Amino acid sequence: MGKRFNGEGTFRERKPGLWEGRLGYTDEDGVRRRLSCYAPTERAARAKVREAAARIERGDPAKDSAKTVAQWCDHWCATTLEASTRKPTTKALMRSLINSHVKSARIGAVPLAKLRPSHFDSWVIDLRRKEKPLTSTNPQAKARALSDATIQRVFRVLSVVLDGAVRDGALAVNPARKVDQPRADRSEARVLNAREIRALLDAARAIDQDPRGWRTHSYPLFALIAATGMRKGEALALRWQDIDLDAATVTVRGTLSRVDGKLIVTAPKTRASRRVLPISQGAVQLLRTHRVAQLEDRMRAANVWVDSGHVFTTALGAPIDPRNVLRSIQAAARRAGVQDVDVHALRHSAATVMLDGGVHLKAVSTLLGHAGTQITGDIYAHLTAPTARKAIDDLGAAIGL
Repeated sequence: MGKRFNGEGTFRERKPGLWEGRLGYTDEDGVRRRLSCYAPTERAARAKVREAAARIERGDPAKDSAKTVAQWCDHWCATTLEASTRKPTTKALMRSLINSHVKSARIGAVPLAKLRPSHFDSWVIDLRRKEKPLTSTNPQAKARALSDATIQRVFRVLSVVLDGAVRDGALAVNPARKVDQPRADRSEARVLNAREIRALLDAARAIDQDPRGWRTHSYPLFALIAATGMRKGEALALRWQDIDLDAATVTVRGTLSRVDGKLIVTAPKTRASRRVLPISQGAVQLLRTHRVAQLEDRMRAANVWVDSGHVFTTALGAPIDPRNVLRSIQAAARRAGVQDVDVHALRHSAATVMLDGGVHLKAVSTLLGHAGTQITGDIYAHLTAPTARKAIDDLGAAIGL
C-alpha cells in the first residue's frame, strides 16, 4: 500500500485563481513519487490533496488515468482481451460491440478520471434512441436499431473493460458498478408445430432441387437440426468423421463461426456441448442420401472442389457461411408461408416436442448440450409445468387421492 512521507502536503499559489497542492508518497513498488493537484482556491486544493492521500492509504491509485474510455478500450483489447482464454468468437463479438457502441459514442471521449455514473445513464439513453430504417423500401419509417438484449450486452462488456482499468490502477472504482444494469426480458423463441416444420422442410427441399440455381442442401441441414435440436453452428461444424451411420450417432465436437472475416471451427460452447447424439433411422437415411448428393457435387466441381470434409458444404465443397443459412431459412419460410422463423426456431421446436412428450428434463438438457438442467428449466419452464402436473396427478391416483 502506498504511504505518505511528507505530512499533509505543501501548497502554493501559482497565479491568481490557481493553487497547487503537492503530496509526496511511496508507491507499492517502493518508488518515491510526487503528486500535484490544482484548484482555484487553497481550500479546494487541500481537499483534493486529502482525497488523494485517502486513496493512497486505501491502496487505490493516487488519481485516475487521463486516458479516454476509447483509448482504454483499445489498450484493454490489445492486452487483457487478447491474452484471455475466451473463445475467438467471443473476443470478436466484444471487439465489435466496443467499436460500434462505445468508442464512437460520447462516453468514448470521456477521460477515465472524469467518468461518472451519470455518463452511463446518458449513454444507455443514446443507445436506446438509435434508429434504423424499418424497411429498405421505406427509408423514412424508423425502428429501434438496438434491442434491449444488445444494450445489456454492450453495458456488460464496458463494465468488464473498466474492471480491467481498476485492476491495472487506472481507476480507483468502476463507476459502471454503481449503475443499474439495463434490463432485457428473455424473448420467447418461435415454436413451430409439426405442420409448420413439414411445410418449412418441404419448401427447403423444393429450393434445393430448383434447376435454376446452385444446389444448397438446406433441406438436410434444417431437417437434422429439427430432428436433434443441435445448434446451427454445431451442425455446420460437423465433418463426416463425426457421423457413425451404422451406430446412428452424431458427435458434436465444435462450432462453425465467422471470426475476423474467416470461417473457423471453435471449441463447443460449454463442456456439456461436446456430446454424442443418437439419431433416428430416418435421419440416418437422410444423411446417406445427402452424402450421395454431395459426391455428385464433387464430381461436377471436379478440380475446383474444396475437400473440407464437412457434412454440409457449398456446391464447391467449402463450409457454409452461417449468414447464408439465415438467408436460406428465410427464403424457405417465405415459400412455406411461415412467419417469424430463424434457424434457432428449429432447435427450440425440437426441445418443445421432447418436453411435451414427457422426456425427462435431464435427458433433454443433455441432448441440447446445456451446461445444466437449470438452464433448460429456465428456458422451458412453461413447458415443464404440464409434465409436473401429470406427475402429481399420477402420484395422487396411485395413493388414492
